Amino acid sequence: MAPVGLPPGFRFHPTDEELVNYYLKRKIHGLHIELDIIPEVDLYKCEPWDLAEKSFLPSRDPEWYFFGPRDRKYPNGFRTNRATRAGYWKSTGKDRRVMTQQHHGGGGSGGGARAIGMKKTLVYYRGRAPQGVRTDWVMHEYRLDDKDSEDTIAIQDTYALCRVFKKNAICAEVEELQEGQCSMALLEGACQQLLAAGSRTTAGQEYYQTPSPDVPAGSTSGGADPDAEDDDADKDDSWMQFISEDAWCSSTVAEESTSCVA
Repeated sequence: MAPVGLPPGFRFHPTDEELVNYYLKRKIHGLHIELDIIPEVDLYKCEPWDLAEKSFLPSRDPEWYFFGPRDRKYPNGFRTNRATRAGYWKSTGKDRRVMTQQHHGGGGSGGGARAIGMKKTLVYYRGRAPQGVRTDWVMHEYRLDDKDSEDTIAIQDTYALCRVFKKNAICAEVEELQEGQCSMALLEGACQQLLAAGSRTTAGQEYYQTPSPDVPAGSTSGGADPDAEDDDADKDDSWMQFISEDAWCSSTVAEESTSCVA
């Protein structure tokens, strides 16, 4: 079932707590989810590059979210089968707890944090282990682990919520945002510098246009105005600073892009 039409500019960036405590918990309980934005897909029967067309999110988004059934590797075991036709997903690092903040009644904000789920990071490899070739595809697998809800312990492991993305795509998105922010900052800085230089020039002109009581009207000093030359130098310095900042910003973005891809 496709979701309702999404408005232009819509972006879906939920936190780990929101993914587990709202979307995954409601899916497992069979409760209504306000916005049907996460489809149900058997991720381990699909290759990661085929998942974009199954997502309900705009195609420009660099990451996608899916509900996936927990397919066991062995009928009576606990290990999930994460092999696809062209490769497999391999766990990396330790699982991390997803925490939520408890709030007590009475209007107070007190209460401690408690674990409601676990987050596992996986990387996609082409081929078969142990000769698989690592790729840039990454998956965050969220599972419910709410020990305070005894009535759901038996079913809370039936579904996982997965976030899939490609590292290069995320880096490109971040770089684009950084370039846009940098350009706006440079433009604002240049405008402020030009306005400041123009104010100083106007003030200098008004000062020298005011006749001195000791100098007859219509007479001139007969020499160059040193303060006007200083104003021109200030404007030149402003533009040189603007060009230098532009070069520095471009090199910074290039360095961040290089480190991100590496």
